[in-house]
Amino acid sequence: MSADPILEIHGLSHDGRGVARLDGTVVFVVGGLPGQQVRARVLRRKPRFWEAASTEVLRQTPDAVPPLCPHGDACGGCPLQTLPQARQLAWKRTLVLDALERVGGLPRPELEALLGPVAASPATTRFRNKMELAFGPDAAGLPVLGLRERGGRRVTPVPGCTLLPPEALRMAAAAQNLAQDLARRNGLNAWNAPEQRHQPARRRQSRTFQNRMLLGRDAEQAGGFWRFLTLRRGLAADLRSPRWWALCLTSPGDATARAAVRGLGRELLAAFPHMAAFVHEERGRADALTLGERRVDVLDATGRSRPEAARLHLPLLGRFFTLDVASFFQVNTSAAQILARTALDLLPEGGEELLDLYCGVGAPGLLLAPAFSRLYGVEQDARAVALARENAAGLSVDHCRYAAGDAALLLQERTATADMVLADPPRAGLAPAALAALLRLRPRSILYISCNPATLARDAALLREGYRLARLAAVDLFPHTPHVECLSLWQRL
Repeated sequence: MSADPILEIHGLSHDGRGVARLDGTVVFVVGGLPGQQVRARVLRRKPRFWEAASTEVLRQTPDAVPPLCPHGDACGGCPLQTLPQARQLAWKRTLVLDALERVGGLPRPELEALLGPVAASPATTRFRNKMELAFGPDAAGLPVLGLRERGGRRVTPVPGCTLLPPEALRMAAAAQNLAQDLARRNGLNAWNAPEQRHQPARRRQSRTFQNRMLLGRDAEQAGGFWRFLTLRRGLAADLRSPRWWALCLTSPGDATARAAVRGLGRELLAAFPHMAAFVHEERGRADALTLGERRVDVLDATGRSRPEAARLHLPLLGRFFTLDVASFFQVNTSAAQILARTALDLLPEGGEELLDLYCGVGAPGLLLAPAFSRLYGVEQDARAVALARENAAGLSVDHCRYAAGDAALLLQERTATADMVLADPPRAGLAPAALAALLRLRPRSILYISCNPATLARDAALLREGYRLARLAAVDLFPHTPHVECLSLWQRL
C-alpha cells in the first residue's frame, strides 16, 4: 500500500473531517470534503479506523466555491468554507440524524419526519461578536496572534479572516506588534500549548473551533507568557453604542510582566476609540484553555483601573442581557435570535416550575420564564449566577431563584420534580450524574439545547428509556464549520 493513498471522500465526520474507505478500513481525513478525491498522508493507524491528512486535491467536489479567505489552506477555523451554504446545511442535518440514529438508537424514519431543514445563519461572514485568538511563537520565537493551523498546534496569523469585522483585525495586528516589542525588550514570549488527546472541550471555556482542543506537547514542555487575546463586541451601557472589549490571558507574571500587559492595554485603548475596556487575566495550568483563573486588572476606555468596565450588553429577542467580558453568550448575534425563537416555539404549555440547568447569565431561560410560576436556575460559574439575578431584575422577572454549584449535586439534593427542564449544557453534554438525577426526578418535559450532536445522541440513548422525542430542530450558528445547534423536546412517557 502506498504511504500516500488516493482516497474518495464520501462523507463528513462530526468534527469536520472527511470520511473515506481504504480496503474496507474507515479513514478520517483532515482537510477532505465530500465529493473530493485526495491524496492523503496517513497519520495514525488504529484498530477500527485510520487518521490521515489531505496533501493534494486531485478532483474537487463538483459544486465547490472559492475559499472565503486567504488562510483557508492553513487555518483550521472554517473547514467547510469551500462547500456552498446549502450543502453545509444539508451535511449538518445529516450529522444530526446519523448521531441520533447510530448512537441514540432512534429510528431514522421518525427522525427524518421530526427534523426539518437546518435554519441558516442570516450572515456567513463578519458574523462573530467574539473571537478567541491564540498566541504562538513564529520561526524567530516572537509571538504571533491568530488561529491554530489545521490539524496542528502552530498558530498562523489571520489578517484576512472573514469572520471578524476589519476593525477587530486591526486590533489583533496591533496587539501582535505590541507583544513582539515586549518580547524583544522583556523576554515575554508566547505560550507553547501542551499536547493532549483530541477531545471536546467545555463550551463555556471556549467557542472558537480550533482553540477548543487541547493541543501541543507534553505539559512539562509547555511554557511562555502570552496565551490568548479574546476580542468581543457588545453594547455600552446606553444599549445603543457598539463597542469592543479585549481580554488578554497570560501565564502568571511578576509585577514587571503585569505592568507590561497594562502598558499594552493602554496603547490599544488609545489607538482604538471604540474599545471600551481591556481586561487582563492569568491562567497557571499547563493547558490550552481560554478560561482565566485570576483577574488581574480591568482598564476602562481612559486607561484607568475600573472593574465594572468589564461589563457589556447583548440583545436577545428584544431584551438586553448584561454579561461580563468572560461570560458565555452566543457569538453569532443574528443567528442567536433564531435559536431563541425556536426554543420558544418548541416550548409546550407552561406550568408551575421551570428548572433551568446550565443557565449562564439567564438566557434563554428568562425568555421562557413568563410561562411558569417559578424559575430555578443552576450554574457552576458564580459570576454568571450573579449576572443572571441582575438580568432577571432588569427584565422585571421576579419569580426566579438561582444557585451556584454543580448541576449534578444540586439535582441529587432535590426531591420535588419540575414541570419543565431547560438543559443547555456545554459540548460535553449532560454530566452522567446530572442525567441520572433528571431521570429520577422525571419532569414532564425536557427542552435540551445542544451544540454537539454526538453528546446529545449519547444522552438521548438514556432519555428515550423514559421519554419520547416530540420535537427536533437545528440552527446553524457557525457557518463553514461542522458545528450545529440542536433543540430537542422530550416528553415523559
